[in-house]
Amino acid sequence: MRKLATIFAIVLSAVAASAQRPPVVMFYNVESLYDTIPSLFYNDSDYTPNGALHWNTTRYNNKLQTIASVVDSVAAEIVALAEVENENVVRDLVTTLGTDYNYIHRTSNDSRGMDLALLYKGDKLFPEQIRMVESGYRRSFLYVRGQFCGERIDLIVCHLPSQLSRKEKRLRAQRHLATFVDSLHRADTAARIVIAGDFNDTPSAITKRKIMPSWCTPLMLTAEQRGEGTIVYDGRWLMYDNFWIDAQAFPRARAQVYIRRDLISTEGGARPIRTFTSRAYTAGPSDHLPIILHLYK
Repeated sequence: MRKLATIFAIVLSAVAASAQRPPVVMFYNVESLYDTIPSLFYNDSDYTPNGALHWNTTRYNNKLQTIASVVDSVAAEIVALAEVENENVVRDLVTTLGTDYNYIHRTSNDSRGMDLALLYKGDKLFPEQIRMVESGYRRSFLYVRGQFCGERIDLIVCHLPSQLSRKEKRLRAQRHLATFVDSLHRADTAARIVIAGDFNDTPSAITKRKIMPSWCTPLMLTAEQRGEGTIVYDGRWLMYDNFWIDAQAFPRARAQVYIRRDLISTEGGARPIRTFTSRAYTAGPSDHLPIILHLYK
């Protein structure tokens, strides 16, 4: 990532605690946050004490603590999560956190058991509607409408098919997402839409396809154009984690990648510290960096 030291300084300055700071939404793909208990519904045998990864209570608790450290350091009013196995791991994370959060979890039909969840400060977000939305593949989108810091928010959390899947699956999911948010936008003029998720695709590539509605703005596009990203593949930083918003509803919104030095390995090139690298235990929180959204008024 270019000018890494400068980016560190910008991010740390931007998230400094302040009584006047705007409401913050965070999205974090926590990379395979499994508990140690074998599932009856999908194959998670690698993530068990006797499995290939020797996934035991010590390693599980360490992952919870490293993720909690990142979430606590931002202290966002809303934290959207991808790749949580079930409600139990969400509850374990909430109890590990120093910040007080309520949570929303819904079970998906993902073949790996990976779900979406939402953590939120109970005095900032008052959910009014929660539902799963058809995505065109196994992982549904999570839609939460409510009052956020005194104003409405329509939050859609998504985790689109990976680059290991066929491109058609990802494009189909993008079209389902675009259709849902556009129909919501047209049907309800009071809707204030924020999309947060792991798109497994860059905002520049999605923008070129012109799949998303014209009113929907990719907030991480400028950062991508500066050479920033949230995940490293084949030695390149890629902006796979994104916020898309209704810019008319949030005209002053700003978004960025959140970076701390202890989240980045510099061996063999800068990259997020994963929990496992080529099946070797490296004790990091995730192969993704989180992104944060400032909703200035």
